[in-house]
Amino acid sequence: MKSNTGSFSAVVKAEYRAILQDIAGKCFVKAQADRIKDGIKTRYGDEPDFPFKKFPDYAVFRNPQNRKWYGLLMAVLLGKLTGDEKDQQEAAVLNLKLAEEKLPASLKKADFFPAYHMNKQNWLSVLLNNDLLDEEVLAMPDESQAFTERKK
Repeated sequence: MKSNTGSFSAVVKAEYRAILQDIAGKCFVKAQADRIKDGIKTRYGDEPDFPFKKFPDYAVFRNPQNRKWYGLLMAVLLGKLTGDEKDQQEAAVLNLKLAEEKLPASLKKADFFPAYHMNKQNWLSVLLNNDLLDEEVLAMPDESQAFTERKK
């Protein structure tokens, strides 16, 4: 109650808030796609932009020097990645650019697919379903961003 302003009430309110924050922290974990988006912003300082009116949640990460894409975070139907058109489950993916010679080895790993809706020679889709550690996923944009750097 707002009218209770004594020291005991203050202690009870503080404890109540702490308990609720603990519950929220344990029960309402951010989706991996959101954690990766935040991690890319923190790591590179690059804010995503959202260029598609039809898909307003698709986040594009661009090199600030030349505006070239190095990442695309989006939701697709899982069947589009696996080839099982019956699978209509929505899945979050991060498309990244990778050296052409590295693609075959990457595609042999679980949760890595030929890029959805991108050039499959240089792009890869990484499934963000919490099977891969955030740190592992966040290490990948380094190479992708390097492809967009200006050559000296």
